[in-house]
Amino acid sequence: MILELLTIIFICVVLASVTYHKGMLDAGGSATAFVMGIIIGIFGGIEWIILLLIFLASAFLATRYKFNYKKEHGFQEGKKGERGVINVLANGIVPTLLALLHNPGNSLNPVSINVFPYKIVAFLFITSVACAASDTLASEMGILSDKTYLITNLKRVKPGTNGGVSLYGEMWAFIGAAYTFAISFIVFYILEGMFIDISLIIFGVFIGFMSCQIDSIIGAVFERKGLIGKSTVNLVAVSVSIIVAGAIIWLIKF
Repeated sequence: MILELLTIIFICVVLASVTYHKGMLDAGGSATAFVMGIIIGIFGGIEWIILLLIFLASAFLATRYKFNYKKEHGFQEGKKGERGVINVLANGIVPTLLALLHNPGNSLNPVSINVFPYKIVAFLFITSVACAASDTLASEMGILSDKTYLITNLKRVKPGTNGGVSLYGEMWAFIGAAYTFAISFIVFYILEGMFIDISLIIFGVFIGFMSCQIDSIIGAVFERKGLIGKSTVNLVAVSVSIIVAGAIIWLIKF
């Protein structure tokens, strides 16, 4: 019990330290990520944190790719590409709530809550990370394309326009969702012996990819008019996608 808790704390300390010193998150963002990591580790498991680490690493690489170009055109997050508390909450609150939704009971948290079977909650958690990865890669890589179109009417717009999409960005949106499930398949099987059905993987990749499209539509309709901010768009897109995915699974599986 103590060893498991210390391992989780160690991973989260490393997570917070690296994200801050590498300029991925500011101080507030790193502190928020640390707290969320502890919650996810205790209620979900170490493999859940590992998946978050992999997502953060890919997000960092995508953010830093051609960063000087992004900075020159004002496309970067923050001053150096760092993200803050609001952004961390927008992308992390759904995975954290999913970790709290179900706990099979373990040495760190003996109270068992069975809203959904563990495998379904784990799948929804992975899907929420896939949604975030899809949107992040689509944004950071798609911004480099000069052939950008508004998703609601397909009219040509400037790169960086809220709700703008490109073929290059859509490709990375799919890659973000797909690689999340590919890695999850390996990590969860090795650490938990849990086999994720191929049908669930295909469904999860689809939901992750569609979440990015929902994000773009909300961005075009509301964010572009200044009615809501980017973080709110991210949170709504991920939340809607997970609710829809959970509802579909509930109808099919139960």
